[in-house]
Formats: sequence, C-alpha cells, structure tokens
Amino acid sequence: MMCSRDARFWLNLLSIEGITVPTWIQLNRRISLEKISGMLKATIGRRELGRLIGKRVGRINSRFVEKQLGAVDNGVCRILTISDKGYPELLKEIQYPPPVLFCKGDISRCDNPKVCIVGSRSCTRRGMLMAKRLGRGLSERGVVAVSGMARGIDTAVHEGALESNGGTIAVLGCGIDIAYPPENASLAIDISKKGCLMTEFPVGTPPLKYHFPRRNRILSGISLGVVVVEAGIKSGAMLTVGWAAEQGREVFAVPGPVESKGSSGPHKLIRDGAVLVERIEDILGVLMPLTLFQGEGEKAIKRELLLSKVENKVLEALELEPKHVDEIALSSEIKTVLLLPILLKLEMKGLCKSFGAGLYAAEVVRYW
Repeated sequence: MMCSRDARFWLNLLSIEGITVPTWIQLNRRISLEKISGMLKATIGRRELGRLIGKRVGRINSRFVEKQLGAVDNGVCRILTISDKGYPELLKEIQYPPPVLFCKGDISRCDNPKVCIVGSRSCTRRGMLMAKRLGRGLSERGVVAVSGMARGIDTAVHEGALESNGGTIAVLGCGIDIAYPPENASLAIDISKKGCLMTEFPVGTPPLKYHFPRRNRILSGISLGVVVVEAGIKSGAMLTVGWAAEQGREVFAVPGPVESKGSSGPHKLIRDGAVLVERIEDILGVLMPLTLFQGEGEKAIKRELLLSKVENKVLEALELEPKHVDEIALSSEIKTVLLLPILLKLEMKGLCKSFGAGLYAAEVVRYW
C-alpha cells in the first residue's frame, strides 16, 4: 500500500513537537506543503518557518515518520489526506478538518450517507437495545452508522450495524493499532472487515483523556446528523452535539424514563429543539427522502400480529429492564404456572430474554 506525496509531507509536519495541526493548516494556506516540508530539512528554513508562526520549529522526527510509513507498508492502516480522493466530503466543511486520517477497512463507506449515534458508557439495557436497533435500522437502509467504539451505547451501535450490510464507521480517540477499550478488540476487527476504523491520531498514540473531545468533532463532522441515546447533561455525547450544532448538523434525541439519569441529556435536547426519535423513520425522514427506507416499522407490526392474544398480553407486561416472573404474572393477570411456558415461547421467538432467578425482559421495543 502506497502513501501519497501529500501524506509524506504531512507526516513530516506532524512529527515536529510543539506545533499544533491548526498552525500548520493556517501556514499551508500561504505556503505549499512541499515547500514547508523542504524548509523543515534545513536550519535556515526552520528559522524562517519559526518567524512565520511565531514559534521555534524543531527537526523532523524521522523515527516517527518511518513508523507511520511502516504501518502502511505492513497493512496496519491507510493514510488519507484532505487532498486525497476518498477523504470524507462533509468533513472538509468543518473548521480545521484533520489534514490526515489513518484508516483501516473499506474507506468507500465514506461515500454513503452517514448518521452518528452516541450515548453513555454506563447505559441501561434499554439504551443498549435502542442503540443496537438504531444501528441495525440504519445499516439495513444502506446508511452508515457512525460511533466512537466506546463502551455502552457506542458498542451497541456498531454491533447492530454489523448485523446488516450498510456497514459502520468507528472514529477512535487513539492510534488505529490500539484496541480501546481492550474488550472491543474483536469488535474492531469486525468493523475493519465490514466497515472502517478511522482516527486523526498517528499509529502508537495512546487513548489519552483530552483526545476524545477532539475525536468528537470528527464523529459529527462526517455525519448528516447526530442521535443521542442516553446521556448525562455533562457528557461526551453532549459535547458531540455541541460540535454538531457548530457544524450545522441535525440533532436527534431518544427519550427515556424520566427517573433515569441517562434521560436528562436527551430530554434537554428535545426541549431545546432536537428531533424526538421514536423510530428509524424519524431520523431518515428529516435527513433524506422517505422512499429510501420503508419496512422496519411494518415488519415489527406484522411480527406482533402473528402472536396469540395471550402472548401479546405477556409481551405488553414485559419491559426492557428485567422483571420478576411474579411481577409479570401480576401485571398480565396470568398465573405463574401458565406464564412460564408462554415466556419460553416468547424467548424462542427472540422477543423475550431470561436472566435466571425468575427474571425476564423484553428483547424488542414495542413501538417499533
């Protein structure tokens, strides 16, 4: 795999310690990459660059450059610059777009419409199911589900999207060679096969805390809109919404139980004018023509109509959070001895899940 000339120039710039990417971008508006890169190789040139940017400019770190080029040669990643074909068009529109992206997987996914879904790492089972269904629903319609591969909501989004053919993009807050969180190492492999891993951070960059706010601007930047599923008011997901608003992206929010801490963020967004999401059509109806997606709501209704009256009654008594069989029996007005075989049938149909100790929960969101 080969790097473009611009990629090599940018690697030289990125190797200089103490100079921010926005500084190089601003300078590149006045001087070509090739000329800047050439000036870095001589003492006189570095002094001239220092005068231009008002900061001392050090030498090119050849080890850093060789490490990145070696990663490309070994198939660890592909390096894509803002001037290369395949760079996400929407991302070019934001202020200070990353000049370099390190990618692994099918970069052509960037050509398809994309929607970002984010939320809490410490989410409820309800939130996980909603996020997974959103990811799958988008993917079924050929829309790429974008998220950050973090624990919780992000993980569920990617897993749901991988169940269909639309693919998914994970934007990382570390180097593409680092699995973070560690338990998502196998998920990262799956995403690289059916979607794309993407980051602005060079190979070997650890997942430092201050990287993630930077990462969030790319999540919203490559997407048509951002959907929030369970998030506190002060959270990374809400920071992504801030970027989305600044970039002119549409904002969506999934409501939840009022007593849940994870509902505070989405409910605030809805009060502030975000689009309330009850079904996948609520998202795509705003972002693209309805003719692109028809069916999931109808499929869900048809599946429910195939159930017997008593099965529907039990399903109505179930919630996304586990309930004890005695509580289900009370709310459904069906004796426990008769209820257990019905729960087993629902479980076999994929509509119910047993957690042991007499606890059961719904596996579907009914209004979908």
